[in-house]
Amino acid sequence: MKKNIYIIMEITKRELYGNLLLTLYALKNNFNVYIGDSNTYKYLIKRNLIDASIIHTKSIVHGKLKSELHENLFNKKFLITAIDEEHGVLDTLDYIKFFATNRLSNKELKKIAAFFCWGKYDYTKLKKFFPTYKKKFHLTGSPRADIWKKKKLFKSNTDNLIFSKNCILICTNFSFANNITSHKSLFQKKKLEGYYDRSPELFKKNKIFFNYQKKLLFEFVKLINSLTKRYPNYNFCVRPHPTENIDFWADHLTKNKNLFIDNSKSSSYWIQNSDMIIQSGCTTGSEGVISDKTVINYVPIDLKVGFGEYLKKISINAKNKSQVFKIIENKKSYKYLNSRFKIKLDRRILFNRNIAAKNISDVWLILSKKIKNSKNNLFKISLSLLIFENIKSFIQRLILLVKRKNIRFKKLLNYKYPELDKQFIEHEIINLSKHFNIKKKFKVKKLGKKLFFFG
Repeated sequence: MKKNIYIIMEITKRELYGNLLLTLYALKNNFNVYIGDSNTYKYLIKRNLIDASIIHTKSIVHGKLKSELHENLFNKKFLITAIDEEHGVLDTLDYIKFFATNRLSNKELKKIAAFFCWGKYDYTKLKKFFPTYKKKFHLTGSPRADIWKKKKLFKSNTDNLIFSKNCILICTNFSFANNITSHKSLFQKKKLEGYYDRSPELFKKNKIFFNYQKKLLFEFVKLINSLTKRYPNYNFCVRPHPTENIDFWADHLTKNKNLFIDNSKSSSYWIQNSDMIIQSGCTTGSEGVISDKTVINYVPIDLKVGFGEYLKKISINAKNKSQVFKIIENKKSYKYLNSRFKIKLDRRILFNRNIAAKNISDVWLILSKKIKNSKNNLFKISLSLLIFENIKSFIQRLILLVKRKNIRFKKLLNYKYPELDKQFIEHEIINLSKHFNIKKKFKVKKLGKKLFFFG
């Protein structure tokens, strides 16, 4: 019998590969690993279908439901660990005032066994702000940054038209102005989850950022339409953030043979196979720097919003279309800047000489001394989820039919965590094991629509 690690995943396109790498290092440390979404785990815990062990989540403070889940886990003797996937380390706002007080609290840290930090920046600030729990903070780095360092991890298909010639990737991150939900519901959700109570000034900042993004959104439309026309020998791939309404881009961009709009894969796939990246204050910018790509930070609107503004220090800033054209046409002359950018970035995101997934797994190994070996009944879990998921799916379809909801509303049900098949997961984790030289035999089982077992 082995000890178990339960990993909660929210957005697959953002977190999948980092979590699969975590899984490999946990398997190497002789754990069994489960990856699933929050709702699946809530069901399994309520039905007592999984034994108490280590459960790893993507944030600590979110709202009432998140707090109740952690309270339940804590009372059932689970050891909770976390890394905040939103991170906040690329913002230039007051980190404590606008991020830490919103995403962590003394009340919730009491329930947590370990919190993993992206780099020295958040590690130092969090230890100082939460002195009672300073030993719970670990300077590990993020497994997502481990993935970014592997420059040949994702090979493009030979029949992929996007990469049939040199490709410039345009990563958009209009989470407020072009969210798959309405901006009103987004603000309402944050309000209900207590963000504006914990940080009263955040509401004003978010409103300013929303208005900024509305203007910037159409500046990107104009830029992209100019680029596809000016550079017919390049392909341009627009990769919207997973939470964006992708239809907006199809409706507003001029159709062209060298224009592609696609966010079906992780950002790492697109970045590693592209020649250059254009973005504006997005985490993909830092990924591009680590991946040794030329990164343009497009900032045509002169307004200091704070969110993602650290990218101005680690990428090539362009204030208008002409400056973007100049960088594209002279990209080799900017290549030398990347080494400088990496030094600055490593202060915020730990990646040099570091494997975060190993660091986190080693912390789990120490924590595991406090828990017992156990063996969950995989057949019982699978059967129970089969019944639960089918009933849930039937009810959802019935509600959609009665309310006559459109296709876009249906997308809302699974846009963060679509169902993945076993063959795909097996292929991706085996590929990771080769690139990270992890020689460990394991098996993969799909236990539910959103639950995988590795052991």
